[in-house]
Amino acid sequence: MAKYSWHGESVLHPATSMSNSLRTTIPAYLVNQFNLKKGDKLNWAIENGAVVIQVAKQENKTLRS
Repeated sequence: MAKYSWHGESVLHPATSMSNSLRTTIPAYLVNQFNLKKGDKLNWAIENGAVVIQVAKQENKTLRS
């Protein structure tokens, strides 16, 4: 996969009032670039001091809302 340069900003918000977790919105151009769909997972890692996010596509399973 080609390397892309992106400079932008995403704001973190509390996931719930009872949790220390944070959430953010994935920018639409990344959703489109990687064809992200409901149920896909993002695997997070730190490598050489940089955050690395790997897309794990959901297999063709029926997802319920």
